[in-house]
Amino acid sequence: MRQEFPNPVKREALKRSGFECEAAGPMYGWPAGKRCSASLTHGVHFDHVNPDGNGGKPTLENCAAVCPACHGHKTKDDVARIAKMKRQRDRNQGITKRKGPPIPGSKASGLRKRMDGTVERRT
Repeated sequence: MRQEFPNPVKREALKRSGFECEAAGPMYGWPAGKRCSASLTHGVHFDHVNPDGNGGKPTLENCAAVCPACHGHKTKDDVARIAKMKRQRDRNQGITKRKGPPIPGSKASGLRKRMDGTVERRT
């Protein structure tokens, strides 16, 4: 479930930013060490630096006041990383089933190929 930032955290993040975008580095589409610094007077998004889908908490340390353009750039990457993390977790917990028909000759196919080339049903 998505955890939104409480209003006091949003106020403090905006105050900390000085009403300029806090997006910095490759995570937001900027070169390392570079910052956006666009004015936030025309719109502000409060971004989870560590996405809540990956366990990020709605705290001031995890909140960045960013412009909509930078937030959109980072969100594309976040969605892909969160989806990958969920797939890996499901696979590791045995939740995900194999899709499609079984691989010929695998135990799941029910057939076995003998060394002489003949095919027989597994028993």
